[in-house]
Amino acid sequence: MMQLSKTDLNFILSRCPRDVLKLLRGNPGTLFLAGGFIRSTLAGEKVSDIDLFGGSADDLMRIAKDLTLERKGRYFKTDNAITVLAPPRIPVQFITRWVFKDPGLCISSFDFTVCQAVIWTEKVEVGGKDEIKPGGRVDVNIGKPPDATKPQIIFHSAISDAFYQDLAARRLVYTFPQREEEAGGSFMRMVKFIKKGYNIQAPSMAGVMSRILWKVRDEKMTDEKWMATVITGLLRQIDPLHVIDGVDFVDEHEIIEGTR
Repeated sequence: MMQLSKTDLNFILSRCPRDVLKLLRGNPGTLFLAGGFIRSTLAGEKVSDIDLFGGSADDLMRIAKDLTLERKGRYFKTDNAITVLAPPRIPVQFITRWVFKDPGLCISSFDFTVCQAVIWTEKVEVGGKDEIKPGGRVDVNIGKPPDATKPQIIFHSAISDAFYQDLAARRLVYTFPQREEEAGGSFMRMVKFIKKGYNIQAPSMAGVMSRILWKVRDEKMTDEKWMATVITGLLRQIDPLHVIDGVDFVDEHEIIEGTR
């Protein structure tokens, strides 16, 4: 496992909304910024949302409610996530389907290497500037010298070994993640990535397809049309990481809660 360069980490933090940075500062070691926001920011792509992960669904619910109040918006709760909407602010999604106590476990759960990036914070005692290690650790008060009399909030980062090279090549490499998910999730994300200009080689495409085929291995198939029908059903299952791109949208499976 590697780290983001200090330049890239600073750039991502500079593009992150202040209220999201505040959440990370207030929940050191337990709240993780991961996935699409980091990738999109570094790749110069349009950012559709911010995904936050944590170690407890209850904690994520509490944090989501705090953000909803601060933004004077509302949140949408599903079995997979809590999405905070306050147009025109960028949506923030708290992923509750999977919870992680460790940022390394968080990034290992992502299905493509270009998504395997995570940022989190740690509260440390800092005696002086030299105690802030270079590379993956940056003082939260960028541009300000640390106060030696107070604990400091330090930003950490972690990425997969192939993150930079695969992102530069816009290459999708499937990771065979060990997580509970609809069989068609990775396939639908692959399609979305390809539409954005990413490419995928045969071994990774085979891995994505094998997830679907493994799911239908026990089905009693009578012909190709029947198999296509079963696979279509799998592909139509909700992608838990699909985000409402700033649109005030609710489907029949969602429970509306929140404040104005």
